[in-house]
Amino acid sequence: MPWSNQNDHNQNPWGKRGGSNQRPPDIDEVIRRLQERFGGMFGGRDGGDGSGQGPQLNKNAIIGILAAVVLFWGISGFYMVAADEEAVVLRFGKHVATKGPGLNWAIPYPIDTVEKLPVTRVQRLEIGFRQFGDGIMRKRTNESLMLTKDENIVDISFIVQYKIKSVENFLFNINRPSKTVRDAAESAIREVIGRTMIDDVLTTKKAEVEVETQELIQSILDSYKAGISISTVKLQDAQPPERVIKEFKDVASAREDKERAKNEAQAYANDIIPNARGEAKKMVLDAEGYAKQVVEHAKGEAARFESVLSAYKQAPEVTRKRLYMDAMQDVLSRADKVIIDASVAQHVLPYLPLDKLGNKVEVQK
Repeated sequence: MPWSNQNDHNQNPWGKRGGSNQRPPDIDEVIRRLQERFGGMFGGRDGGDGSGQGPQLNKNAIIGILAAVVLFWGISGFYMVAADEEAVVLRFGKHVATKGPGLNWAIPYPIDTVEKLPVTRVQRLEIGFRQFGDGIMRKRTNESLMLTKDENIVDISFIVQYKIKSVENFLFNINRPSKTVRDAAESAIREVIGRTMIDDVLTTKKAEVEVETQELIQSILDSYKAGISISTVKLQDAQPPERVIKEFKDVASAREDKERAKNEAQAYANDIIPNARGEAKKMVLDAEGYAKQVVEHAKGEAARFESVLSAYKQAPEVTRKRLYMDAMQDVLSRADKVIIDASVAQHVLPYLPLDKLGNKVEVQK
């Protein structure tokens, strides 16, 4: 209801009767009315001298108080950003600036709000287990048990380390960063393990699993524009489930025995086969040498025979005697008998090498 429609004895809030030609109240009059109402809160009542000095002093006091409030409100806009942090300035919820380390200023609340984020700090996320301050580690089987390519179950615990690479994306594109990274890491490790054999996971391909998982987590987070950089993925433990770990150890021991026997057989083969090949090569070379020797000897005999034949044709008698003497020389040189002519036997010394002669000495008469 308008103030002008009220009864004459009612007054508007400024102490004036309503009227169609009423002007806005003067600020001095407002201060005077408030002073009277609140018992001189902003100074004493007017002394009645008509000078108007009292209300003017009260007006200055209010302006001073308002100025002090504004000053303190402005000072409250200063804030410090640590060396490992970046600050995101939001104006009525909208991103307007990103500030680095040091002293900064923003329009104080409620206009601007400041969110500080640790951009260089490496944050750690445990998956498949939780480690508490007292050194106790507890498994989380709902996170750690997963299926391999050969349809075996493996129990894997690992750590993901990450940093913030874009404070804007980190702040505005994801709601719960830790849960987002955890979900992406679980999804990535299950995909990688799902295409890997259990023996490779437990033995030789742990490093490959870590690299593939890190790349896949980063790919997932980049598709979300999460503003997160994955530093490392480190497998803490990879083993069969607790219920069948004994059987898996037996199988692993059997495989190790198999590999050891295989290595021993390979070492024996590596020793025998080269020796056999060497012997075979030696026999081949000996046979080739013997064949060459026989051929050359035959060629030499043929050449000698031809030379003897040529000499025989020129002097048959001499050549025949010469051949006879050579033949006797060759035959008698291998004989174990000594034949002495009777005419000279008496002049021969009685010493003979009897220990070297198998038969008795025959004296020819």
